[in-house]
Amino acid sequence: MVDCKLLSCLAVVLALLVAVPAKGDDSGRITAAQQALKVMGYDPGPVDGAMGENTRRALEAFQEEFGLAVDGSIDDALLKRLHAEAALDAASPERRLARKGLLRSYTRAVQDGLHDLGFDPGPVDGVVGPLTRKAVRAFQAEAEIDVSGIISPQLLQAINHARGL
Repeated sequence: MVDCKLLSCLAVVLALLVAVPAKGDDSGRITAAQQALKVMGYDPGPVDGAMGENTRRALEAFQEEFGLAVDGSIDDALLKRLHAEAALDAASPERRLARKGLLRSYTRAVQDGLHDLGFDPGPVDGVVGPLTRKAVRAFQAEAEIDVSGIISPQLLQAINHARGL
Protein backbone atom coordinates (compact mmCIF):
# COMPACT_ATOMS: atom_id res chain seq x y z
CA MET A 1 0.00 0.00 0.00
CA VAL A 2 1.37 3.44 -0.96
CA ASP A 3 1.38 6.12 1.72
CA CYS A 4 -0.41 9.06 0.04
CA LYS A 5 0.85 11.58 2.60
CA LEU A 6 4.44 10.48 1.96
CA LEU A 7 3.92 10.80 -1.80
CA SER A 8 2.40 14.23 -1.31
CA CYS A 9 5.38 15.35 0.80
CA LEU A 10 7.79 13.98 -1.77
CA ALA A 11 5.96 15.85 -4.53
CA VAL A 12 6.25 19.10 -2.56
CA VAL A 13 9.96 18.48 -1.92
CA LEU A 14 10.59 17.74 -5.61
CA ALA A 15 8.65 20.81 -6.71
CA LEU A 16 10.64 22.98 -4.31
CA LEU A 17 13.96 21.59 -5.47
CA VAL A 18 13.28 22.25 -9.15
CA ALA A 19 11.49 25.56 -8.66
CA VAL A 20 14.58 27.80 -8.65
CA PRO A 21 13.94 30.30 -11.44
CA ALA A 22 16.50 31.95 -13.71
CA LYS A 23 18.38 35.00 -12.35
CA GLY A 24 16.44 37.65 -14.28
CA ASP A 25 12.99 36.24 -13.48
CA ASP A 26 11.93 38.29 -10.45
CA SER A 27 8.32 37.10 -10.62
CA GLY A 28 9.47 33.48 -10.73
CA ARG A 29 11.87 34.02 -7.83
CA ILE A 30 9.13 35.63 -5.76
CA THR A 31 6.70 32.81 -6.61
CA ALA A 32 9.30 30.19 -5.62
CA ALA A 33 9.93 32.01 -2.33
CA GLN A 34 6.19 32.33 -1.66
CA GLN A 35 5.66 28.60 -2.24
CA ALA A 36 8.48 27.65 0.13
CA LEU A 37 7.30 30.13 2.78
CA LYS A 38 3.78 28.68 2.61
CA VAL A 39 5.11 25.12 3.11
CA MET A 40 6.94 26.31 6.22
CA GLY A 41 3.83 27.87 7.75
CA TYR A 42 4.60 31.52 7.06
CA ASP A 43 1.88 33.61 5.43
CA PRO A 44 3.24 35.28 2.30
CA GLY A 45 -0.27 36.01 1.05
CA PRO A 46 -1.29 34.71 -2.37
CA VAL A 47 1.34 32.86 -4.40
CA ASP A 48 1.25 35.34 -7.25
CA GLY A 49 4.84 36.37 -7.94
CA ALA A 50 4.27 39.87 -6.57
CA MET A 51 6.36 41.27 -3.72
CA GLY A 52 3.64 42.55 -1.42
CA GLU A 53 3.80 43.43 2.25
CA ASN A 54 2.75 39.92 3.37
CA THR A 55 5.53 38.35 1.30
CA ARG A 56 8.10 40.81 2.63
CA ARG A 57 7.00 40.21 6.24
CA ALA A 58 7.11 36.42 5.74
CA LEU A 59 10.60 36.67 4.23
CA GLU A 60 11.79 38.81 7.12
CA ALA A 61 10.31 36.38 9.67
CA PHE A 62 12.10 33.49 7.92
CA GLN A 63 15.36 35.41 7.84
CA GLU A 64 15.08 36.30 11.53
CA GLU A 65 14.17 32.75 12.61
CA PHE A 66 17.13 31.24 10.75
CA GLY A 67 19.68 33.88 11.78
CA LEU A 68 20.04 35.51 8.36
CA ALA A 69 20.38 39.20 7.54
CA VAL A 70 16.85 40.59 7.79
CA ASP A 71 16.29 42.62 4.63
CA GLY A 72 13.24 41.01 2.97
CA SER A 73 15.10 40.53 -0.30
CA ILE A 74 15.45 37.39 -2.41
CA ASP A 75 18.79 36.24 -3.78
CA ASP A 76 20.14 32.83 -4.87
CA ALA A 77 21.44 32.00 -1.40
CA LEU A 78 18.10 32.83 0.23
CA LEU A 79 16.15 30.78 -2.31
CA LYS A 80 18.47 27.83 -1.79
CA ARG A 81 18.06 28.05 2.01
CA LEU A 82 14.28 28.50 1.73
CA HIS A 83 13.97 25.41 -0.46
CA ALA A 84 16.18 23.31 1.81
CA GLU A 85 14.29 24.30 4.98
CA ALA A 86 10.88 23.90 3.29
CA ALA A 87 11.84 20.43 2.06
CA LEU A 88 12.73 19.44 5.63
CA ASP A 89 9.45 20.87 6.97
CA ALA A 90 7.41 19.13 4.24
CA ALA A 91 9.06 15.81 5.05
CA SER A 92 8.57 16.10 8.83
CA PRO A 93 5.54 17.56 10.58
CA GLU A 94 7.41 17.07 13.85
CA ARG A 95 10.27 19.30 12.66
CA ARG A 96 7.81 22.07 11.85
CA LEU A 97 6.21 21.79 15.28
CA ALA A 98 9.64 21.73 16.95
CA ARG A 99 10.76 24.74 14.91
CA LYS A 100 7.73 26.69 16.09
CA GLY A 101 8.24 25.56 19.70
CA LEU A 102 4.99 23.59 19.69
CA LEU A 103 6.18 19.96 19.60
CA ARG A 104 6.09 19.43 23.38
CA SER A 105 2.60 20.90 23.74
CA TYR A 106 1.24 18.89 20.78
CA THR A 107 2.92 15.75 22.10
CA ARG A 108 1.49 16.32 25.57
CA ALA A 109 -2.01 16.82 24.10
CA VAL A 110 -1.61 13.69 21.93
CA GLN A 111 -0.41 11.68 24.93
CA ASP A 112 -3.32 12.91 27.04
CA GLY A 113 -5.81 12.01 24.30
CA LEU A 114 -4.27 8.59 23.71
CA HIS A 115 -4.44 7.89 27.43
CA ASP A 116 -8.14 8.88 27.49
CA LEU A 117 -8.78 6.54 24.55
CA GLY A 118 -7.14 3.58 26.33
CA PHE A 119 -3.77 3.62 24.57
CA ASP A 120 -0.64 3.71 26.74
CA PRO A 121 1.69 6.53 25.61
CA GLY A 122 3.73 6.32 28.81
CA PRO A 123 3.98 9.47 30.91
CA VAL A 124 2.17 12.58 29.68
CA ASP A 125 5.38 14.60 29.54
CA GLY A 126 5.56 16.04 26.02
CA VAL A 127 8.46 13.78 25.06
CA VAL A 128 8.15 11.66 21.92
CA GLY A 129 9.51 8.35 23.19
CA PRO A 130 9.05 4.72 22.15
CA LEU A 131 5.83 4.23 24.15
CA THR A 132 4.30 7.34 22.61
CA ARG A 133 5.27 6.20 19.09
CA LYS A 134 3.81 2.73 19.78
CA ALA A 135 0.54 4.23 21.09
CA VAL A 136 0.32 6.63 18.13
CA ARG A 137 0.78 3.75 15.66
CA ALA A 138 -1.83 1.65 17.49
CA PHE A 139 -4.32 4.54 17.41
CA GLN A 140 -3.62 5.22 13.73
CA ALA A 141 -4.15 1.55 12.86
CA GLU A 142 -7.41 1.39 14.82
CA ALA A 143 -8.63 4.68 13.31
CA GLU A 144 -7.66 3.38 9.85
CA ILE A 145 -5.45 6.34 9.03
CA ASP A 146 -1.89 6.22 7.66
CA VAL A 147 0.28 4.52 10.27
CA SER A 148 3.31 6.78 10.57
CA GLY A 149 3.85 7.17 14.31
CA ILE A 150 4.37 10.90 13.67
CA ILE A 151 3.00 13.66 15.90
CA SER A 152 1.14 16.26 13.82
CA PRO A 153 -1.77 18.68 14.08
CA GLN A 154 -3.80 16.24 11.95
CA LEU A 155 -3.10 13.41 14.41
CA LEU A 156 -4.25 15.56 17.33
CA GLN A 157 -7.38 16.47 15.39
CA ALA A 158 -8.13 12.76 14.74
CA ILE A 159 -7.59 11.94 18.43
CA ASN A 160 -9.87 14.78 19.54
CA HIS A 161 -12.49 13.65 17.04
CA ALA A 162 -12.30 10.11 18.46
CA ARG A 163 -12.71 11.61 21.93
CA GLY A 164 -15.81 13.51 20.81
CA LEU A 165 -14.18 16.90 21.20
